[in-house]
Amino acid sequence: MPSGSKGTGDKVVIVTGAASGIGAATVRRLADHGYSVVAADLAPEVKEMATADGRISAVVADLTDESANQEMVAKANEQHGRIDAIVLNAGVTTYGSIEGTPIAEFDRVMAVNVRATVLGMQAALPSLRRSGGVISVTCSIQGLHGDPTLWIYSASKGAVVNLVRSVALELGPAGIRVNGVCPGPIAQTGMTAGTEAHHPEIFARVASHIPLQRWGTADEVAAAHLFLLSSASSFMTGSMLTLDGGLTAGTGVYKPGDV
Repeated sequence: MPSGSKGTGDKVVIVTGAASGIGAATVRRLADHGYSVVAADLAPEVKEMATADGRISAVVADLTDESANQEMVAKANEQHGRIDAIVLNAGVTTYGSIEGTPIAEFDRVMAVNVRATVLGMQAALPSLRRSGGVISVTCSIQGLHGDPTLWIYSASKGAVVNLVRSVALELGPAGIRVNGVCPGPIAQTGMTAGTEAHHPEIFARVASHIPLQRWGTADEVAAAHLFLLSSASSFMTGSMLTLDGGLTAGTGVYKPGDV
């Protein structure tokens, strides 16, 4: 077991959207704390995460496809004999006006952010029922509030937020916990990579609106997923854990330092 492990024993977790950003950070953090991790992503780079000791294995999969989700779960069960948790993290974003954005772009984002989350839940649930497992979903503060030109992303994450809440109510009597992590601006993810280097004025302006005056990190979101998978959150289900540096604590009328 890796140094610093919290003693999770033989617990097995699937992480989707694992090739970069929050997903990759979550895979590493969970493995460092003793989990066996099956990392899944459409990007073939996910295979580079696999370790020789089998602590991390990798699956290349189109998570919007039902059969791919079933195969992902089957591989986890074949390798480890059980599944104790799943972190549903795969996501994409897009920008555009309500009038000028093709409906195909709406369909693409909804497929990855909503459909893939539902399919991941459905595929994993028979195994999670046997283990009394946990589901943790990467949601977003965009699922709680809106912003201009992000209407598709906000709609998709709003759907995921209430998916988590509804499924938590359904699965609670079975002892399965379902929670969401709602990150604010997170630097160096698949969605934000290059912002600081190529659009430093936007990066700085966003940071100025955050009470902690900085963007978050993928590892901070990974730590939230670890908490939600652990016994430390054993009485939490249907909850949204917000990690946004205080961004949504205010009304938006004033930014920090205005008054």
